[in-house]
Amino acid sequence: MPYFTHGETKNKLILLYVSDRADAIPTREQLYRTAIMNSEMSYFDFEEALAELLEDGMLAEVPKPFGTCLGVTDLGREALSMFEKTVPQDERNRLDEYLSLHRGVFTRETQVSSRIEKTGDGFVLHLLLNERDRVVFSVSIDVASEEQALRMRSRWEDVNESVYNYIWDILSEKQTH
Repeated sequence: MPYFTHGETKNKLILLYVSDRADAIPTREQLYRTAIMNSEMSYFDFEEALAELLEDGMLAEVPKPFGTCLGVTDLGREALSMFEKTVPQDERNRLDEYLSLHRGVFTRETQVSSRIEKTGDGFVLHLLLNERDRVVFSVSIDVASEEQALRMRSRWEDVNESVYNYIWDILSEKQTH
């Protein structure tokens, strides 16, 4: 009769499993969404398991241009290889299927990013395009309100390719006199 893990241990194994199986090192948000939507883990369970995995050195924060990702360390990979099968196969299959279906979304989320910074008299909206862990395009815009920054940030997700191509074309066009 197979032994299946439960509770805190299972939550930790799920986080290690997702971090290990994702095509690229997942962001905290991606790891959270995957775990919450495909297991019985709550937000508080997620936070507790993540904090302990980081403290124990099984996951490591990896800074990227678009934010921090969570990668499995050698210690975490070793623990996962010993105990992976204690997470039921149907749950692992569900996680694998979710990761496969959302591969493009995860990639896009790491390629197109933005952040809002509060300044003394307004806000600065930073818009970025990332490729292979480096920023290939960035624009910073001073805006009057956080509401305006949020609207523009939302629009950036839809029009980033057009904006990039337009600026590239304008700047690379040969001048004729």
